[in-house]
Amino acid sequence: MITENSLDQLLSVVSIEQVVGDYVTLKKAGARYTGLCPFHDEKTPSFSVTPSMGIFKCFGCNKGGNAIQFVREIENITFAEAARQLADRYGVELIEVGNKMDEDQYQELQRKREGLQVVLDYAQGFFKQQLNDTEDGALALSYFHERGYTQETRQYWGLGYSPASWDALVKDAESKGFKPERLQEAGLVKQRDKGGWYDMYRGRVIFPLKSSSGKMVGFAGRKMDKTENSPKYINSPETELYKKSDFLYGLFEAKQGIGKEDNAYLVEGYTDVITLWQAGIRNAVASSGTALTPGQIRLIRKFSNNITVLYDGDAAGIRASLRGIDLLLGEGLNVNVVALPEGEDPDSLCKSMGGEAFGNYLKEKAQNFIFFKAQLLLSTSASDPIKKSEAVKDVLQSVALIQDSIKRSVLTRELSNICAVDESILIQELGALLRKNLRDNQASEQMLKEASTYVVAPQPVIPEDAFSEFHQEGALFRLLLLFGDRVMPSHGQTVFQYAIESIMGESSSVAEFKEIIHSPLFRNIWQVWESQQSDAAEAMPLSWPSQTAFIHHSDSAISAWAADVLSRDYVLSEEFEKNYIYIKKESDDVQIQMGVDSVVAHLKRIKIEKEIQATLERLLEAQGEEQELLMEYLTQLNETKLEISKALGAAVSGSGFGAQPKSTQI
Repeated sequence: MITENSLDQLLSVVSIEQVVGDYVTLKKAGARYTGLCPFHDEKTPSFSVTPSMGIFKCFGCNKGGNAIQFVREIENITFAEAARQLADRYGVELIEVGNKMDEDQYQELQRKREGLQVVLDYAQGFFKQQLNDTEDGALALSYFHERGYTQETRQYWGLGYSPASWDALVKDAESKGFKPERLQEAGLVKQRDKGGWYDMYRGRVIFPLKSSSGKMVGFAGRKMDKTENSPKYINSPETELYKKSDFLYGLFEAKQGIGKEDNAYLVEGYTDVITLWQAGIRNAVASSGTALTPGQIRLIRKFSNNITVLYDGDAAGIRASLRGIDLLLGEGLNVNVVALPEGEDPDSLCKSMGGEAFGNYLKEKAQNFIFFKAQLLLSTSASDPIKKSEAVKDVLQSVALIQDSIKRSVLTRELSNICAVDESILIQELGALLRKNLRDNQASEQMLKEASTYVVAPQPVIPEDAFSEFHQEGALFRLLLLFGDRVMPSHGQTVFQYAIESIMGESSSVAEFKEIIHSPLFRNIWQVWESQQSDAAEAMPLSWPSQTAFIHHSDSAISAWAADVLSRDYVLSEEFEKNYIYIKKESDDVQIQMGVDSVVAHLKRIKIEKEIQATLERLLEAQGEEQELLMEYLTQLNETKLEISKALGAAVSGSGFGAQPKSTQI
């Protein structure tokens, strides 16, 4: 069995459009790709790939899921074989367990991972509270004020402060039931040689590090005093949740902006990203001062094929980083660069120019990387023929990494003018480089394979009773997948917390839902929550996992279900068969709340009807006092049912949801 951690790591770096593109001719359509489905015959494309979510979905034959599920289906192999195939392609090491001892070790690893998440979430709350609600945090607040960060910005990015005291975090954590050893595993504290513990980030402002799905994975602590003899930044060590080579700062906050602009700005530091975000430029991410890695590049590719690298005005530093840009070309991205004036960085220049002017500046100054590289290298070698020839070959090596032959041809023609070298000579040299690359990478000879075709099993007929428990539970889980972690204004709870408490009651354990997908799905959520309780002294609120958890789920049925829901622009409300009502994915809180209230009410009505039926059956055999008690109980049940029915009628008449054409899809 392949561990869940390994699968998460694999799917975080896989570019699903690359995987599917080996079998299907895909065309860009906004934030998605479309093409003819490889699983059934069709003339009009109904097959969709959504890179930002890592899913595929065919609306013709209803197949869907993540990249592993696609390879499994297309190659007709097992899930494990498909995962291993992708792991080999993307250079990811899979951890597999096979015997009882291994399984026990794996379960222990999962508990540690979940416990680590609880500790990081706690620490994030502690750092924020120290910044905003303590006298000691005033110094840190003044630091952020000097940088020009508003309260909204500080709140959005979760900025915090670690007190200068040696053990403030340790003491607070212990008072809440967290063991120092757990804090140490998270990279938050260290142990003294003579016993005791001390905080790692003391006296520093805190930048939380979030995964692309929004989960806390670590922290960066920046010193405020420039004269202090210590590193400028202290970053979290690598853990089960945080891999530096597969992390980009700000990606969670920027991914929508990247998709909207179809372009990502790559900067160096945390403050660059935050300053640009506050100025209205919402598509910037940072490599955090490290050299680009294939894992980071694949993260960007999930949201756009276009990237603009912003260079500080330092020619020597630019030359040193050119090789990293070649990795972007090798992964198929279109790369532009902007070289900022000497002495400036994105943070300083954006503040001096203003957000709108700086945004226009970036668009005006963006230059194709190949031309930029040619001009940069030739500027210091034009007078030396040998150095010039080496510079031209260096530029051609970058061109050879570009997969599109038309782009290579256009660039070569332009390079001929820039370099003052005959185009035919450049083409000849480029051909030699391409042949060398092909020999070095034999796998590229098999990039195109003929897609297999499978007979699609008949789809089940949808029952006519749209208000059955089966359909209501389906509608509820669709709403939870899309909006589970959104807070409902009138209840002060997330959609998930409110729905579960309303249906089950606070003391209930695992619910047995009718639809086979939903039982293991809910049990998985409940088990994660119960493991969180064991790591904290106080009960933690039940929380809905990220959408990624379902997209990446090892159960193919759950993964396919998530892909189906997330691929649609609308989720069916509880009244779909009667009133054809759909709730749009980006609906406002009021619409979502009305939808959840209505679905919950339907499920309550169904449970009450079951209780009424059971009571009637008991009443047939009851006598005397028991009969009277059952009659009284039956009256109460009918009154409650009537109240729910009235509430449902009001909700439907005043829903305001947009009607859509009738559909046979659930």
